[in-house]
Amino acid sequence: MKNFELKLRRRNIPDADLIVDMQRVAKHLQSQSITKVDYDLHGNFGATTILRKFGGWNKALDAAGLIFTNRINIPEEELFENLANLWQALGRQPVGKDLSKALGKSKFSLGTYEKRFGSWNKALVAFVQYVGSPDAGAVADARVPIERDHNNRQRTTKKINWRLRATVLIRDSCICRMCGASPSKDSSVTLHVDHIKPWTKGGETVIENLQTLCSVCNVGKSNVL
Repeated sequence: MKNFELKLRRRNIPDADLIVDMQRVAKHLQSQSITKVDYDLHGNFGATTILRKFGGWNKALDAAGLIFTNRINIPEEELFENLANLWQALGRQPVGKDLSKALGKSKFSLGTYEKRFGSWNKALVAFVQYVGSPDAGAVADARVPIERDHNNRQRTTKKINWRLRATVLIRDSCICRMCGASPSKDSSVTLHVDHIKPWTKGGETVIENLQTLCSVCNVGKSNVL
């Protein structure tokens, strides 16, 4: 007579084990987020266990450093910032297929933008209007706050906010102004927005003093200055 092999579910699973397994599933799916269905198909424990442990799926995703699913009423600024980050990563204007979950570059799906704005094209138009026209040479809503330095002089802050960064990248066509590299030509290229005159030497955080550089040129420039 064949012996039965019992497979008993583990109980009192540590939160850390659940988090690691969620991250494993996300990596397997090449995604920044997973659904309960995804986890039941590929996870080692079960979505119900995770729900009981964390009190909600989005809470579990947050604990695992993954992106929320099925969010509603997402602030437009968050949608636009995601679009700016995607534009920077790709080195070109994104198209709808770039928001594919499988690529894992976007926090939000194409459908999220279509539902909010009516179409992908309308989302792009709204984005450009929000950050400001790149041809205008200035971005009124992207001005950085003013702070005082150690000599009590008023200055723009060193940090470049995402709206100003997006404007500089679009103005420069997402191309390094020193070597011409771009993620659109080589996916290994990472773009930065850099102060032409260093902030530590009196350069201000304004569009006229900002430029797009690849990470290699940016480090090289820092070593020279």
